[in-house]
Amino acid sequence: MDAFGPAWVDHMDRLESAWQTRISSRDTVLIAGDIDWALHLRDADFTLERLDGWKGRKILIRGNHDYWWSSKSTNQVRRILPPSIRLLHNDSIMADDVNICGTKGSPIPGAIDWSPENEKLLLRELHRLRLSLDSRAPELETIAAVHYPPMYVNSGSSPYKNLLEEYRVACCVYGHLHGEAACSGPQGLIDGVVYFLVAGDYVNFEPIPVWDGEPIVR
Repeated sequence: MDAFGPAWVDHMDRLESAWQTRISSRDTVLIAGDIDWALHLRDADFTLERLDGWKGRKILIRGNHDYWWSSKSTNQVRRILPPSIRLLHNDSIMADDVNICGTKGSPIPGAIDWSPENEKLLLRELHRLRLSLDSRAPELETIAAVHYPPMYVNSGSSPYKNLLEEYRVACCVYGHLHGEAACSGPQGLIDGVVYFLVAGDYVNFEPIPVWDGEPIVR
């Protein structure tokens, strides 16, 4: 990752140091995709084992660069995961009296040149997010985790934003946007949902609190 600029130098060591300082064994940490560049599951072992050694429970969603984990291989990945790590895929997880729902997400109309393949990916990921939301405990509040930004500040709306609002999601964490692109993503309270950009370089490779009975708005 050093190839992407000085902000990324020693980023894993910096993240580990901040993690061990800020996270307790009782905490749940959401990791919003792009976990390892590996092309095959066996090559991601080192990263997964390292994460397992860090404090807290970890919930992972796929990013667009997580080629080691495909939707078809989810059950295989789950079978070999270290004890403290869980995957979020077409389901939900209840942690600390809150629902954790989510999916990888996708580009949205207006963000890129649109194509039939983009439309297919959008509909598939919207379906997966709806499956996740439908599986949650309805009496609890909900945090959604996606990798791609669910909307952009200059777009005003998107299919993902509409779905989060339809299901009355309390807050949404997402990644994907790095460097100057970070300013294009939603932040804070927008139409009833609190948004958090948690891309590594944006948060200076430090875990940030997003929930303590309600969204923690910084």
